[in-house]
Amino acid sequence: MQTINLLTQCLAWAKRWRTPPHWSPDDWQEELLATAWAALWEGLSKGIRDEAELRRFIMAALMRRYRDEWNYGVRWVTPNGDSSEDGDGESDLESWEYYAAIGAEDESDTVWVALVIRQALSRLSEEERYLIERKFWDGATERELARELGISQPAVHKRLCRILERLRHLLEPLR
Repeated sequence: MQTINLLTQCLAWAKRWRTPPHWSPDDWQEELLATAWAALWEGLSKGIRDEAELRRFIMAALMRRYRDEWNYGVRWVTPNGDSSEDGDGESDLESWEYYAAIGAEDESDTVWVALVIRQALSRLSEEERYLIERKFWDGATERELARELGISQPAVHKRLCRILERLRHLLEPLR
Protein backbone atom coordinates (compact mmCIF):
# COMPACT_ATOMS: atom_id res chain seq x y z
CA MET A 1 0.00 0.00 0.00
CA GLN A 2 1.33 3.41 -0.97
CA THR A 3 0.46 5.64 1.99
CA ILE A 4 1.74 8.79 0.27
CA ASN A 5 -0.52 8.12 -2.73
CA LEU A 6 -3.44 7.48 -0.38
CA LEU A 7 -2.83 10.78 1.43
CA THR A 8 -2.46 12.59 -1.90
CA GLN A 9 -5.79 11.22 -3.12
CA CYS A 10 -7.60 12.18 0.09
CA LEU A 11 -6.09 15.66 0.10
CA ALA A 12 -7.01 16.13 -3.58
CA TRP A 13 -10.65 15.55 -2.61
CA ALA A 14 -10.38 17.85 0.39
CA LYS A 15 -8.82 20.66 -1.70
CA ARG A 16 -12.10 20.95 -3.58
CA TRP A 17 -13.88 22.02 -0.38
CA ARG A 18 -14.29 25.71 0.33
CA THR A 19 -11.94 27.21 2.88
CA PRO A 20 -13.68 27.89 6.23
CA PRO A 21 -14.34 31.58 7.00
CA HIS A 22 -11.57 32.17 9.54
CA TRP A 23 -8.76 30.39 7.66
CA SER A 24 -6.40 31.55 4.95
CA PRO A 25 -6.25 29.04 2.07
CA ASP A 26 -2.58 28.17 2.76
CA ASP A 27 -3.12 27.68 6.49
CA TRP A 28 -6.21 25.57 5.81
CA GLN A 29 -4.26 23.31 3.43
CA GLU A 30 -1.58 22.83 6.09
CA GLU A 31 -4.30 21.98 8.62
CA LEU A 32 -5.82 19.41 6.26
CA LEU A 33 -2.40 17.86 5.67
CA ALA A 34 -1.78 17.58 9.43
CA THR A 35 -5.26 16.10 9.95
CA ALA A 36 -4.71 13.57 7.16
CA TRP A 37 -1.34 12.48 8.57
CA ALA A 38 -2.82 12.13 12.06
CA ALA A 39 -5.73 10.08 10.70
CA LEU A 40 -3.36 7.86 8.71
CA TRP A 41 -1.26 7.25 11.81
CA GLU A 42 -4.34 6.54 13.93
CA GLY A 43 -5.81 4.19 11.30
CA LEU A 44 -2.58 2.24 10.96
CA SER A 45 -2.16 2.02 14.74
CA LYS A 46 -5.73 0.66 14.97
CA GLY A 47 -4.71 -2.11 12.58
CA ILE A 48 -6.50 -0.86 9.46
CA ARG A 49 -4.54 -2.27 6.53
CA ASP A 50 -7.14 -2.36 3.76
CA GLU A 51 -6.55 0.62 1.45
CA ALA A 52 -10.25 1.40 0.86
CA GLU A 53 -11.01 1.23 4.58
CA LEU A 54 -8.02 3.41 5.40
CA ARG A 55 -9.13 5.93 2.75
CA ARG A 56 -12.60 6.06 4.33
CA PHE A 57 -11.02 6.53 7.75
CA ILE A 58 -8.85 9.43 6.56
CA MET A 59 -11.70 11.07 4.62
CA ALA A 60 -13.99 10.77 7.65
CA ALA A 61 -11.35 12.54 9.79
CA LEU A 62 -10.92 15.27 7.19
CA MET A 63 -14.67 15.72 6.90
CA ARG A 64 -15.08 15.94 10.69
CA ARG A 65 -12.39 18.62 10.84
CA TYR A 66 -13.98 20.48 7.93
CA ARG A 67 -17.46 20.40 9.49
CA ASP A 68 -16.11 21.46 12.89
CA GLU A 69 -14.38 24.49 11.37
CA TRP A 70 -17.44 25.50 9.37
CA ASN A 71 -19.69 25.05 12.41
CA TYR A 72 -17.36 27.30 14.37
CA GLY A 73 -16.99 29.78 11.52
CA VAL A 74 -20.70 30.04 10.89
CA ARG A 75 -21.49 30.61 14.55
CA TRP A 76 -18.66 32.80 15.76
CA VAL A 77 -16.85 34.45 12.87
CA THR A 78 -18.38 37.19 10.73
CA PRO A 79 -17.38 37.58 7.08
CA ASN A 80 -14.83 40.29 7.93
CA GLY A 81 -13.17 38.08 10.58
CA ASP A 82 -14.50 39.83 13.69
CA SER A 83 -16.33 38.02 16.46
CA SER A 84 -20.07 37.56 16.11
CA GLU A 85 -20.89 40.36 18.52
CA ASP A 86 -21.33 43.76 16.88
CA GLY A 87 -21.11 45.90 19.99
CA ASP A 88 -24.77 46.05 20.97
CA GLY A 89 -24.92 42.37 21.94
CA GLU A 90 -26.82 41.39 18.81
CA SER A 91 -25.44 38.59 16.66
CA ASP A 92 -24.71 39.41 13.04
CA LEU A 93 -26.25 36.10 11.91
CA GLU A 94 -28.21 37.45 8.95
CA SER A 95 -24.98 38.43 7.19
CA TRP A 96 -23.73 34.89 7.07
CA GLU A 97 -24.09 33.00 3.87
CA TYR A 98 -25.02 29.87 5.82
CA TYR A 99 -28.13 31.36 7.38
CA ALA A 100 -29.13 33.05 4.15
CA ALA A 101 -28.92 29.72 2.35
CA ILE A 102 -31.08 28.03 4.97
CA GLY A 103 -33.56 30.90 4.97
CA ALA A 104 -34.02 30.79 8.72
CA GLU A 105 -36.08 33.56 10.27
CA ASP A 106 -34.22 33.46 13.55
CA GLU A 107 -31.28 31.66 15.06
CA SER A 108 -33.29 29.47 17.46
CA ASP A 109 -35.17 27.71 14.63
CA THR A 110 -31.95 27.04 12.78
CA VAL A 111 -30.14 25.80 15.87
CA TRP A 112 -33.03 23.50 16.77
CA VAL A 113 -33.21 22.00 13.26
CA ALA A 114 -29.44 21.55 13.19
CA LEU A 115 -29.49 19.77 16.56
CA VAL A 116 -32.31 17.45 15.49
CA ILE A 117 -30.52 16.56 12.25
CA ARG A 118 -27.23 16.00 14.08
CA GLN A 119 -28.97 13.72 16.55
CA ALA A 120 -30.53 11.70 13.72
CA LEU A 121 -27.19 11.48 11.91
CA SER A 122 -25.47 10.33 15.09
CA ARG A 123 -27.71 7.25 15.09
CA LEU A 124 -26.24 6.16 11.74
CA SER A 125 -23.15 4.01 11.40
CA GLU A 126 -19.87 5.71 10.45
CA GLU A 127 -20.10 4.40 6.88
CA GLU A 128 -23.69 5.64 6.56
CA ARG A 129 -22.69 9.08 7.85
CA TYR A 130 -19.74 9.12 5.46
CA LEU A 131 -22.01 8.40 2.48
CA ILE A 132 -24.47 11.12 3.50
CA GLU A 133 -21.69 13.65 4.11
CA ARG A 134 -19.93 12.95 0.81
CA LYS A 135 -23.18 13.01 -1.16
CA PHE A 136 -24.90 16.03 0.39
CA TRP A 137 -22.13 18.10 2.01
CA ASP A 138 -19.44 17.57 -0.63
CA GLY A 139 -21.73 17.07 -3.61
CA ALA A 140 -20.04 13.84 -4.67
CA THR A 141 -21.81 11.83 -7.35
CA GLU A 142 -22.87 8.24 -6.83
CA ARG A 143 -20.27 7.22 -9.41
CA GLU A 144 -17.52 8.98 -7.41
CA LEU A 145 -18.70 7.31 -4.21
CA ALA A 146 -18.75 3.92 -5.93
CA ARG A 147 -15.17 4.44 -7.08
CA GLU A 148 -14.07 5.47 -3.57
CA LEU A 149 -15.76 2.50 -1.90
CA GLY A 150 -14.89 -0.03 -4.56
CA ILE A 151 -18.52 -1.00 -5.22
CA SER A 152 -20.97 -0.45 -8.07
CA GLN A 153 -22.98 2.75 -8.58
CA PRO A 154 -26.33 0.91 -8.17
CA ALA A 155 -25.08 -0.44 -4.82
CA VAL A 156 -24.28 3.11 -3.69
CA HIS A 157 -27.73 4.25 -4.85
CA LYS A 158 -29.44 1.47 -2.89
CA ARG A 159 -27.41 2.25 0.23
CA LEU A 160 -28.24 5.95 0.00
CA CYS A 161 -31.94 5.16 -0.45
CA ARG A 162 -31.89 2.91 2.63
CA ILE A 163 -30.04 5.54 4.67
CA LEU A 164 -32.43 8.30 3.63
CA GLU A 165 -35.42 6.10 4.46
CA ARG A 166 -33.92 5.43 7.89
CA LEU A 167 -33.38 9.16 8.45
CA ARG A 168 -36.95 9.81 7.33
CA HIS A 169 -38.21 7.39 9.99
CA LEU A 170 -35.97 8.95 12.64
CA LEU A 171 -37.27 12.44 11.82
CA GLU A 172 -40.92 11.42 11.29
CA PRO A 173 -42.08 12.16 14.87
CA LEU A 174 -40.95 15.76 14.44
CA ARG A 175 -43.36 16.63 11.64
